[in-house]
Amino acid sequence: MSRYHACVFRASLIFLSCVLAFGVVFSLLPSGSAAPRSGVTLQGVRFSLYPEQDRNAVWRFQARQVTIDPLKDQNTLGGLGKGERWLTLPGRPETLDLTLKADELVIDNSDNLTAKQAQMYVLDGCYTLNFQSSAEKQVVIDQRSGYSAPSVSIASPSLNGEIDNFTSPFDLSNVQGTQRPGFTVQTNPTTVCQNGRIVPRPL
Repeated sequence: MSRYHACVFRASLIFLSCVLAFGVVFSLLPSGSAAPRSGVTLQGVRFSLYPEQDRNAVWRFQARQVTIDPLKDQNTLGGLGKGERWLTLPGRPETLDLTLKADELVIDNSDNLTAKQAQMYVLDGCYTLNFQSSAEKQVVIDQRSGYSAPSVSIASPSLNGEIDNFTSPFDLSNVQGTQRPGFTVQTNPTTVCQNGRIVPRPL
């Protein structure tokens, strides 16, 4: 699907959602004083997200349900069974960059993602990142700048530990934050990352 058709599809979906949402809400309004809920919930959904701030990337999701709320201008994914970020760079085929797991994921009107907790696996380097929110701040995936979270645990062949006040671009080339005691860097690990998988280091 081209970016143009993806945008048209997205706009059509939002328009249809608005029509359905208001139709359902006003047809089912109770006679009492309870405030109506806005939005439409879709079951068993697969869809792609084309971020305007990151035109080389496309996110593909599979969720048990998606709630589209035109009043809040956000989509909420519940029961996320599959999340992937794919990259298309000049002269190279589309490549899987990372996978994402979360109980619930919110997509705002800038295509940024937020969650209370999330797990990502970055294929280049075989990094597993477990993000945790706090009472003041959620886990954020900003399509322009990358990740941020109050805390994250990292596991890979060369790194293992936890970092507070974590920020990083998608490629983990400039990780910022405070390492907790016990953070380790392996200069000669027993395993290596090979084609997105952790394998024993060749003898």
